[in-house]
Amino acid sequence: NYLTAHPSIKHTIMTGGTDTAFRLLENNPTCPLSAETGGKNAIIVTAAADRDHAIQNIVTSSFSNAGQKCSACSLLILEKEVYNDPAFKTKLIDAVTSLHTGSAWNGGNYVGPMITNQNDKLLHAINHLEEGEWWLVKPEFVDEKKYMLKPCVKWGVKPGSYSFVNELFAPMLSVVCADSFEHAIQLANSSEYGLTAGLQSLDEREQYRWKNSIEAGNLYINRGITGAIVSRQPFGGMKRSAFGGGIKAGGPNYVSCFVTIEETGKYDVKGDLGQFKAVAGTLRNDEKKQYEASAISYLKNYDEEFAKPRDIHNLYGEQNVFRYLPLKNMLFRINANDSLLDVLKVITAATVAKTPLKVSLDASNPHFPTLKMLYGAEILKLQTEAEFIADMKNYERIRTCSADFSMDIYKKAAELGKYIALAKPLAEGRLELIHYLKEQSVTFEYHR
Repeated sequence: NYLTAHPSIKHTIMTGGTDTAFRLLENNPTCPLSAETGGKNAIIVTAAADRDHAIQNIVTSSFSNAGQKCSACSLLILEKEVYNDPAFKTKLIDAVTSLHTGSAWNGGNYVGPMITNQNDKLLHAINHLEEGEWWLVKPEFVDEKKYMLKPCVKWGVKPGSYSFVNELFAPMLSVVCADSFEHAIQLANSSEYGLTAGLQSLDEREQYRWKNSIEAGNLYINRGITGAIVSRQPFGGMKRSAFGGGIKAGGPNYVSCFVTIEETGKYDVKGDLGQFKAVAGTLRNDEKKQYEASAISYLKNYDEEFAKPRDIHNLYGEQNVFRYLPLKNMLFRINANDSLLDVLKVITAATVAKTPLKVSLDASNPHFPTLKMLYGAEILKLQTEAEFIADMKNYERIRTCSADFSMDIYKKAAELGKYIALAKPLAEGRLELIHYLKEQSVTFEYHR
């Protein structure tokens, strides 16, 4: 608490629990936090999967490191045909019970000790079977002090149950039945977490539908969901699995979180303004040139960098795509002393990034008439500070032009775990557009 609240600290990076991230934000609401936190990661197995290969990936993802990876598989969602397949059950039992558990000093052991024997969530999940649940592979401790738990599999877990919802951080796998492929996606997305996710399917239509529907930061098709490698699979989640600006560790933008960037004042970018000509016409001549350069840079960088998924490694047998997605929505709060140029940069950048934006401002804000003329009333929200604070929970991210905020806003953002992009809007699109997008890695192991 002393360290993270000290005024010398300008940014905190943390890997750990979601509860810890909230405590850090509460302790110092104005200090930026980049945190990779919990996960309740699901692998979906469809009727079109290579089931033997799927079991191999499930076991590796669930029980390596005694299940104590934030990226570990803890939910197995089976399409009904697979769920009812007795051969699949038998092979899964064989695979799980073949893993030796015990001291790390014995090289033949695959599952070693857990970090604690006081994991209350795990103990509750082991000692309480809810309606319809039963043990496909029963839990068994191999030592008196209960640090070493044999891999276990709970069958018949229902959505919303204790084992379905909670991160247990242990060698325990919960198995859920899905009525259909679409239902399986809904179940996976119902979690408050969104760190890693897996699909086992040889159907290209299912692969396409899944990767464009699942809400997680690192996606894996037909391989395990742990073991991300720097640059190859930049790492970081969504929803309650990540705090901060949505920029992945080991990715091309990570360092931008920890530097202050100032513009040189030279704006020589030339090109077609397209739909933004009318916006430029509302500015003074000295600001018009900078706005035009900004809009052109946003359009150019979106087309060349952000709109194109890319695989920079080009491995044989495994495709690793890094891509940017628009946010679901963003709330932009304008302060009375923000310049019209900065305000227009933000709205233009969000438009280029295809992120839906609402603009929150006080009724007395001097920019209201101009913004209403340019964009219409539907984009604007006339809000007092209290109304803005109450509305923050409805948006994925908050944007401002400066850090000139009351402590009440910072405290509410900390309470919600919301990221506020405070940096002054830049004319350079390669940097500015990062605020309006989130990053995702998609790995597809296509050899068999």
